[in-house]
This record gives sequence, structure tokens and C-alpha cells, in this order.
Amino acid sequence: MRKNIVLTAVGAVLTGLIAVVAWGYQRIAGGPVGTNEEFRAHVRRTTWTGDAVYLALTPGPRGAPYPVQEGSSSCVDDFGFDEGDVTRDRPIYTWDLSYERDEDFRAALKALGAAWRAEGREVEKTGTGITATLDDGIRVTVQRNWYTDDPELRAEGRCTRYRDTYNDSYDYMYDKNGDGTLDEDERPGY
Repeated sequence: MRKNIVLTAVGAVLTGLIAVVAWGYQRIAGGPVGTNEEFRAHVRRTTWTGDAVYLALTPGPRGAPYPVQEGSSSCVDDFGFDEGDVTRDRPIYTWDLSYERDEDFRAALKALGAAWRAEGREVEKTGTGITATLDDGIRVTVQRNWYTDDPELRAEGRCTRYRDTYNDSYDYMYDKNGDGTLDEDERPGY
């Protein structure tokens, strides 16, 4: 009887240990592997979040929101965990914020920070603006561009591992406006 209890306990401990090791390997590898469609949805959520913040700025910037894709050198597989058709990308898009007066940009920053705090979000100051993590882990920053000093909004999604179905109608590298589709002018060879 005692022997059965010990064997059962050892089996449970080994099963738990295997689960913890598998979970740790997945975390080190960069998280679970999703589908190309799931990644497309994350790209759309990232740009929708940025568009929503753009439209909520008070006073609002001049012009309609138009995101521009940026690259991410931090979302790479340094250790060789990704094999075959598994790849990783981090959707990052920026919007130019055109204000007639510098005071308008500062007022929009102040109002945005207050709105985020009212929602219970942790707002951090950057060198020239503010940043917060919104839904689905999307980090939004409103600040002056480090190089041009022009106001900008930046939405950065999380680093995502997914199966890239090559020859699919979608390839993130060409999705310049973040709508989750390849428009005619975004297709390779245009």
C-alpha cells in the first residue's frame, strides 16, 4: 500500500516537472506558435489601437490617421528555436501627429495621460512624451520623434511566433499600413 502511494507521488512529481520544463522551453523559445491568420488579427488590433488613440487625442491632430510600418530588430530568434515555416514578427506602426501649435500637442499629451490614468492604466513618461500598455499587450507611445523632433504616435504589438504559410495572400513585410491585407500598391513588384 505504502509503495503504491510513493510510486503515485513520484509519478505526479515527474509529470509536473515535465510540464514545467515544457512550459519553460516554450517561454524561452518565444511563446506558443500561432497561425498566420492569428498574426494578421494581431497586426489589425495593433493598428486599430493606434487609430483609436489617434482619434481620441484632444485636441486632435490635423489630417486623417495613416499608419506607417516600422521594423523591429528585437523580435528575432537568436537561439535557433524557430524551424521550418515558423517565424516571428512584431507589428510596429507610427502615425505622424501634425499640430498647428506646440501647445496643442502638449495639451493632447496631458489629456491622453489623464484619460489613461482614469482607465486604470500605468502611464510612464518617456523623454518627450508618455507611454502605456493597452489591450492585448499593445504598447502605445505618444512623443516627439528622437530624430526629427516631430510629434508621433507609435503602437507596438507583442513579438509573435506563427507559422508563415508562404505563398499565402498575406505577408506582413509588405503590409505597410497594417490593415491585415496586402493592398494592390503593397504587393511585391508593384
